[in-house]
Amino acid sequence: MRRWLAVPFALALAVAPIRVGAQEAQQPRGGSFSVGFGAFNMGHANPSGGVGMEYHLDNHPWKPRPSGKLSLIPTLGITGTSKDAWFGYAGLRADLNVTERWRLTPGFAIGAYDRNGDIDLGGPVEFRSSLDVSHALRNGVRLGVALYHVSNARLYQRNPGVNALAFVQTF
Repeated sequence: MRRWLAVPFALALAVAPIRVGAQEAQQPRGGSFSVGFGAFNMGHANPSGGVGMEYHLDNHPWKPRPSGKLSLIPTLGITGTSKDAWFGYAGLRADLNVTERWRLTPGFAIGAYDRNGDIDLGGPVEFRSSLDVSHALRNGVRLGVALYHVSNARLYQRNPGVNALAFVQTF
């Protein structure tokens, strides 16, 4: 993976303690930032490692409202692989509290894929469906696991799709 990718991650981790301490001063509808690492294109002949960053424009979990509507949270993200592929995306997610500390987060996004030396997904337009499971720590940080699938929904003749598993920390 390109060495310059380490710079944004180092910056994100350096800012994390500041972000955690500032959470109580945030406005009620502030966002959150996630970093993760794991396996990209699991189950294929040549899997690769992956790292990602994601920004959630709202960090409050869904709670039933009188209208019964679900709150959708806009999300922006980028994933890079150890074989120099990139996937930038924008989508929606919904944080669903299972208990006071455990949360399920389904999500859906559309994005652009640049394969470089990694797996050919058929074309540049790809869709990402995901499910995260996370646990809140006492300091406001969340640790979790994200499982997601990237494919082009048969927009192109070739559509192998990839599955990925990542360990995620949210600030």
